[in-house]
Amino acid sequence: MRNNHRISVIIPAINEAKSIGHVLADIPEWVDEVIVGDNGSTDDTVAIAEANGARVVHEPHRGYGSACLRAMADMDSPDVVVYLDGDYSDHPEQMNTLVDPIVNDEMDLVIGSRTLGQYERGALTPQARFGNQLACFLMRLFWGVKHNDLGPFRAIRFDSLQQIRMADPDYGWTVEMQIKAALHRLRTTEVPVDYRKRIGKSKVSGTIRGVIGAGYKILYTIFISAWRYHLYEKKRLQTRRRLVLFTRYPEPGNTKTRLIRKLGAEGAAALQQAMTEHAIGNAKALGNVDIAVYYTGADESQMRRWLGNELAYREQHSGDLGERMHQAFLHAWEEGIEQVCIMGIDCPGNTTGILDSAFEGLDKHDVVLGPATDGGYYLIGAHRRIDANHLAALFAQMEWGTESVFAATQNELESQGTLWNRLAYLNDVDRPEDTVVWERLQDGYGTPTLSVIIPTLNEADTIAQTLERPLQTDGVEVIVVDGGSVDDTVVIAKSLGSIVLETERGRACQMNHGSAAASADTLLFLHADTLLPEDFLVQIQAVLGNPTTACGAFTFKTDESSKTMRFITWCTNIRARCFSMPYGDQAYFMKRDIFQRVGGYADVPIMEDYILIRTLKRLGRIGFATSSIITSARRWKHLGPWRTMLHNQWVVIRWTLGASPKVIARKYNQHRDS
Repeated sequence: MRNNHRISVIIPAINEAKSIGHVLADIPEWVDEVIVGDNGSTDDTVAIAEANGARVVHEPHRGYGSACLRAMADMDSPDVVVYLDGDYSDHPEQMNTLVDPIVNDEMDLVIGSRTLGQYERGALTPQARFGNQLACFLMRLFWGVKHNDLGPFRAIRFDSLQQIRMADPDYGWTVEMQIKAALHRLRTTEVPVDYRKRIGKSKVSGTIRGVIGAGYKILYTIFISAWRYHLYEKKRLQTRRRLVLFTRYPEPGNTKTRLIRKLGAEGAAALQQAMTEHAIGNAKALGNVDIAVYYTGADESQMRRWLGNELAYREQHSGDLGERMHQAFLHAWEEGIEQVCIMGIDCPGNTTGILDSAFEGLDKHDVVLGPATDGGYYLIGAHRRIDANHLAALFAQMEWGTESVFAATQNELESQGTLWNRLAYLNDVDRPEDTVVWERLQDGYGTPTLSVIIPTLNEADTIAQTLERPLQTDGVEVIVVDGGSVDDTVVIAKSLGSIVLETERGRACQMNHGSAAASADTLLFLHADTLLPEDFLVQIQAVLGNPTTACGAFTFKTDESSKTMRFITWCTNIRARCFSMPYGDQAYFMKRDIFQRVGGYADVPIMEDYILIRTLKRLGRIGFATSSIITSARRWKHLGPWRTMLHNQWVVIRWTLGASPKVIARKYNQHRDS
């Protein structure tokens, strides 16, 4: 560690057997972990790296950024991340000059500038120097930031790295980071670093193809970013935003009183304190947002001693919760704030990504709501343009603390015609049984690798067979969400060891509630009549290992082997791959943060899978596992394969033409039950 900060080093590499050992040997002893992102080496790079104590992760998709993204996914909760090339052109022993400004809380991003330091003759080729100068000139022209280099040797605060959401899979990685740092107003500086001739031939500046490819991608990244900035992002970044946190001073006996029976007065107060600090940490990582703490149970001096002086504080208004929130919005409007989000501290799953999605939602909507699974909401946001009477009506005559709050607010918004957006469902921590939601976030908790979420309704005949494989796989959590079965579905699922939740009927609702209860960072949504392949976990990890993938699905197959069903199966897989449009019976899987970013499944009675996959396609590619799931052909047998297939396509056409989801669902169910 460096000054009580955990340091992770990432080294993207491909065929660096001659140099990687030297690089690793020169890394300072205070570095906590070194991850080599191998990009498909065919020499001894991997063996040498592992022999020198590095952890190696494999990224088959070629590209500098892809290797970095894959290594980032394997980091162990660092405070600072350092990027270092594997060709021994950088000087790892100079890492302290990059890291110290961050651990001393002076900077968020530190770039090692080769042009400010000493570099060997021939280390920086003429084309590399020209490319650096041109890129730096353009960044200064478009964003007013002064850089001298795009040096790959750099360090960044981990919270800042999460905030800027790196995505470029290849040569545009370094310039993307510097552009996004400027957009997010990160504290950035350059420090001189020395640079020597690399060992071996450069894959970029050493080949004509590499020079052209890198130059094109860097310029493309700059101009596309500039176009988006001036067309879309400039106004958004200039928009005044405020995040309001409602909390209570953690005085034992007067806070989280419903948890005292389980935790004791001191324990309940400690949990209140920890969840408040956790929420503020997520808020601080947002950037470009004012943070205001609306408090009760103490005076301002006590709050400042607890949470620091850099935040704004205001005592909560008198009245019920609705009146207090309404007044917080009015205070913000009076101060010229345009977008305001109010949140409690009771939903620890309310991550920086969800908060960012909330403010993004206010760019196009008047209101955003974050629903809690107990029927309330953990966040409400509003844009200043909302009608004042409409805003006031959201808080009037509401039965706060009941399970009808979200539904009543939704009904009010729709009756007003107010344009609103829903965020992902989350669990809050109010009752003794809810404390597991917080415990899952703590170090040492046995977090699974994968959460399998299965919605059920009267599936007693199939559920045991569906559950068998995932329940027998280490690192897999199985959550069955039942929508009101009257057979033995729930009894069977519980007896086999699944986590069983019971909620209202509706596949979208059931899967959203299951995702809120999931512990793993990867989610798999599985139909109750579908069997997973033996290697399902390996297949999921392989597909999601590609950093450009937003969602994955399995190859489709049924348990019916007739010629007709084989032909339908073939057509289904061709359609899914050609149009990147798998359906839900192919078992979607994705990272939890991606699922939350799009708000989960839409609250519709039908076509929830279709809507989700169309939304996910905007965030990245849809990947496919090579193995097949086996889904029951009972629907095709009941109505006939051709009739079933044509009816399914007719549903898609009617949806595309704008028919009411309720009407489509009613007719679909009538047809299915006929």
